[in-house]
This record gives sequence, structure tokens and C-alpha cells, in this order.
Amino acid sequence: MSQPPRLHSQYPVDLIVGGGGAIGLAIAWEAARRGMTVRVFERKTVGSGASWAGAGILPPGARKSVFDPIEQLRSQSHEIFPSWCESLAHESEIDPGFHRCGGYYLARSIAEQATLVAQEAWWEEHGIEFERIAASQVSARLPMIDVASLGSAWHLPDECQVRNPRYIKALKIACERRGVIIHEQESIIEFVSPHHDQPSIRTANGTYDSKQICITSGAWTPLISSELKSQFDIFPVRGQMVLFKLPQKAFTAVINEGHRYLVPRDDGYILAGSCEEEVGYDERTTDEMIASLLGWATQLCPFLCNAAVEKCWSGLRPASVDGLPYLGQLPQSPNLFVAAGHYRHGLHLSPITANCMVDLMTGNQPACDLRPFSVMRGRTYRREQTKNFP
Repeated sequence: MSQPPRLHSQYPVDLIVGGGGAIGLAIAWEAARRGMTVRVFERKTVGSGASWAGAGILPPGARKSVFDPIEQLRSQSHEIFPSWCESLAHESEIDPGFHRCGGYYLARSIAEQATLVAQEAWWEEHGIEFERIAASQVSARLPMIDVASLGSAWHLPDECQVRNPRYIKALKIACERRGVIIHEQESIIEFVSPHHDQPSIRTANGTYDSKQICITSGAWTPLISSELKSQFDIFPVRGQMVLFKLPQKAFTAVINEGHRYLVPRDDGYILAGSCEEEVGYDERTTDEMIASLLGWATQLCPFLCNAAVEKCWSGLRPASVDGLPYLGQLPQSPNLFVAAGHYRHGLHLSPITANCMVDLMTGNQPACDLRPFSVMRGRTYRREQTKNFP
């Protein structure tokens, strides 16, 4: 059986990015902005996975007492997101739809009330602005909500949103304008000489050389090669979504209740989500879950009973056993890197992930300590941490 041809670009490529979601495109754009030559390989079309399937909610980042590793990432990414989107809009001429819309957190059950009351202490400790609203005041703030069973509500003014399809489109255009070559419908089949100074990848179309490779394939990361599968505990968690359409915008802030939410867009669209289902790599929607989302949304906001349901879809979030993404270098592979496993936070963490990963690949000190996110954390980092305790 003949081997596919080896494809050489006109110049040695500095970086191959394996995955064209928010994380992969953000890394590609940041690398290109720093003068690197980049190729992106995406098994479908860019942004067609978890990045497109989400709602683009950006919860507030902690402002003080930030010791938890994932909160450090979130805090820094939330801080730079406005300027990141401003630069992205300037380069791409696409508005990614970022704005500070605020968010409301509702408690219609005793359990949710207790959860949010306890959450107040965390918000206070970390400098996150919030306001508790009595049920009697909610109608004035949220006239679209059925307050019959509502206990209390909390308002977080620093909650933001980004319109994820437009964000992905802007990243793609910005990448291309920086000279990034994007290969859609072209999967990485295997690594070629991953431990050498010049690793390569093989696709159905040929073999591509690069100085460095960064895998950003989300839930599919462990499936690229047996080498990756043995090192990652990333697994897919399905989320399903419903899109309503109204003649005009009905409200402005994100509405949260537990893991479910309503996200209003400026043009009258409202996204309702979501769920967490461990069903392997099954990307189908189900009648049962869509009915559940519709029932929740219309019970909470009865006016949605008259809204058109434009579309339903699902996406697979890349989860990890310990809840942390993998950000760093692979053992014994000095030029092979991974940025995957962001679960529900890929869009939100894309700017800081891009900055840190490109810093790491160019020999600079990342803005965040990446040791907690190391591929080796299960053995090396945790062992180091236990030395600090009796």
C-alpha cells in the first residue's frame, strides 16, 4: 500500500495547530501575530464543535484572593477579553458580539436557594460584585419571568457574553489575514517522528512538516493517536440547545438557573440550554432532552410559548476527570504541545490560553503558572504538592 506524499510548504512552518475551535484558532491567531507561520487542521469546518454549540456566556472573573488554578485562568482571561475582542474586530472587520450584559441567577427551589446563599461568600471573598434581589422586586427587574415559585435572585453586573459563531468567524478571518493556512475537512491521522526536532503530521492528503505542533482537538484529542490516548483522561460530555426567535429583543441579561440558562441576542434570538450527558461521541439531539429544555424555558418565561423554535442542536464538551484543562508540553516530545479539556469554558479561556501557550512555545514565561494543567500533573505536579503537607 503506497504512502501519501510528503507535502512541503514553500518555507518551514513554525506551528501546526490540530483543531479549529475557539482554542485552536485563538492560538493560531496569537502565534501569527507574533510572526509565526501557522497551519490549522480541522476534521470538519472550523468552530463546528463545542465552540459553535455553546451560548457564549462569560461569567465574572475573580478580582482578588485568586489561588485556584482554573480561577486564575478565568480571572485573567475575563480581564483581557474586551481588548482581545476589540483587536479581533479590528483585524477581521467582524463584530464578535462581546458585551457586558450582566447576569441573573434564580433560585426556585430550596436547594438552589441554599447554593446561591453559600455562593455569596465566595463572591465576596473573590471581589465579584453581586446584588441579592428579593422575590418581590424581581418582577420589576425581570417582568418576563414567572415569579410564582421564585425565592430570590442574584444580579452579577460583570457577567458578559460573546456571540460564539461570530467570534469563530472573526478568528478565522483574522487568522487568514495573518497568513494562517486553514485546512478544513482534513483530520490528523498520526504524528510522524513526534520526538524529533522537526515533528510532522500525516493526514489523508499527505505528510506536513512543522517545527512545533499544538493539539487543540477538544473531546477528540485522545483519539488522534495511541500516544495521546494513553496520556489524557479527556472525555466528551454532550450538551443540547434550543434557539428561539422573537421579533425583537425581549430582555438584556443572561438568565441562569442551576446549569440551565437563557441568553438573549440583540436581534431577537434567545438560546436555551443546556444539559450534561455522558453518551460517548454521540452528537445527536434527543426528543426527551429538547422537550425538557422547552418545558423549562416556557415555564420560566411563558411568553416563549409563542416564540418560533428556529433550531435545536448539540455539542460535545471536552471534560477531564479533575476538571482542569491540559495546557503544556508532552513528555519526551519537546516540540509537541496540547491545549484541550476546557469543558464548558473554552470560549471564555481562549484568550489567556492562546497567550500562555504561545509564550510557552516561544520560550517566554506564561502569564499563568501552567504546572497545575501539565500533562504530567497526575504524577509529577501532585507529588510535588503533597510534599508541602504533613
